[in-house]
Amino acid sequence: MKIGLLGGSFNPVHNGHIELAQTALKSFELDKILFLPSGNHPLKNHTSIPPVEIRYDLAKRAIASNPKLEVSLLDMETKTPCYTKLLVIRLYKKFPKDEFYFIAGSDIISELNKWHDYKWILNNIKFIIAHRPDIDKSRWNDLDYFDKFNFMEMEPVDVSSTMIRKMVAKGEDISHLVPANIKNELIVLYSN
Repeated sequence: MKIGLLGGSFNPVHNGHIELAQTALKSFELDKILFLPSGNHPLKNHTSIPPVEIRYDLAKRAIASNPKLEVSLLDMETKTPCYTKLLVIRLYKKFPKDEFYFIAGSDIISELNKWHDYKWILNNIKFIIAHRPDIDKSRWNDLDYFDKFNFMEMEPVDVSSTMIRKMVAKGEDISHLVPANIKNELIVLYSN
């Protein structure tokens, strides 16, 4: 099987994440996509983030209507940083015959060399990079790992988790940015 991997803090999950997953499914004929909420992201501050169990439950409910989208527990270890290399090793143990595609936005390209053992990661999974049609890919040509990326053109979805948290704090409507079945819970969660 061809399995897409969509990792992140999902603080909170939103329509942009879902659109990214659905576009990757179609564009690369993937069999399914695993949403992987991180328990302890090594490059993010966790002082004001809801517990991973809450983010997992919200993501699970947000994608429940699409049988090709699943939420996985594999990146939810909270005691140590959730390095992608360790996640990939766990995935290959659980799914030894499958092929993995890490799905991310183009902002990851210049950050990838900060990842723990990134060269190992590049040699063991494929990358699907969503980028806007108006972005010139040639600006990354000088990277020694540029050929490891499979680009997927996608119109940007004007939403981010940060934007949603700020809008909720101001009492603004987020109906158009998140799945309807989790909207009220997000309002309660991020109003405090």
